[in-house]
Amino acid sequence: MIATPLSARSPSLSSPPHTTGIARPWAVGLALLASALLLVGLADTAQAQDKNMKKMLMQLQEMNQADGYLEAHRNVENPPELLGGPISFAVEQSSGGVFVGLPDQRQLDSDVFGTPEMPLAFTGTPGVTGVPVPFREVENGQFTQLDRNTPFGNKSTAMPNGSMMLKATDVTATDAATTEDQVKFKASWEDPQGNTYAVRCCEMLSSAGPEFPTFGGVVTNHLLHGFSGVGTPLMPTEYTYAAFWGMGAVLKNGEVVDRPRIVHGMLTEYVRKEGYELASDSEVTPTRKHFHLMVAPFMPVQGEHKFEHDNVSTGFELPNGKELPFWHVMFENLNIESQRGE
Repeated sequence: MIATPLSARSPSLSSPPHTTGIARPWAVGLALLASALLLVGLADTAQAQDKNMKKMLMQLQEMNQADGYLEAHRNVENPPELLGGPISFAVEQSSGGVFVGLPDQRQLDSDVFGTPEMPLAFTGTPGVTGVPVPFREVENGQFTQLDRNTPFGNKSTAMPNGSMMLKATDVTATDAATTEDQVKFKASWEDPQGNTYAVRCCEMLSSAGPEFPTFGGVVTNHLLHGFSGVGTPLMPTEYTYAAFWGMGAVLKNGEVVDRPRIVHGMLTEYVRKEGYELASDSEVTPTRKHFHLMVAPFMPVQGEHKFEHDNVSTGFELPNGKELPFWHVMFENLNIESQRGE
């Protein structure tokens, strides 16, 4: 905006044959000044846009719809137990491979995210409980996909020698200051080069969620993700037989590479389709099950009820030379046991 009229008023910028040696430096100086003014203007615009974006994201976090419910439960010292009593369960995979999710742009389901005229699922920390509308691509009056990569998409790779063991008990019914829920979890898999990756949990359970309920740290027989408001809507709505949230560690070749990290695991109905693409809500397969392990690139903000972006140190190198910033691992060769009572 500033450079154009300056250039228009300066015929010497085109360096015609009659330009003198004195005129040339003057013209160059004007060009440099114009360029500098343009860069300053762009920098100011970029700073203003960045400031506006940060303000918008803070407002979305403050608008999180679960805040009131969570506030009512967060400080309960004697939470109620499940109706009918505790549920104990075990999920294991002793052999076979795993599917590891890779960064990808998630396709947006209109049943979950609405339309540009009537958007849904946009409040809370972006990627954790909502997706801001400016992050969504639009075509023909519909949301199509995210404009950035997340752990949730169609890209994945298979890795061998996957194993996992989850033993847990769901006792506490709601979020609270204390919990009687219990989790013991370990999982591992290998890359083609023979490196072993593992996740261990839980040093401590998330008895109360910062932005969505965690039901004492373990929940059974509940809808999660999608339109449910529990967890990221970037995963489809899925009936969840059992799930947990807690603090754990990430390992490579037996050495801890990141701790503490939030570890989330869940046994759900099947949410992949042909080509292992991530399903929309209408494409979920209710008659099959699989187990998801998620170590997300987010951590709770100390003393506040929100999350901030924080990449996981996985130790796994992507083809572009960058480190995979999360673990999203799926196990399908499962043995499942459950019973009422501890």
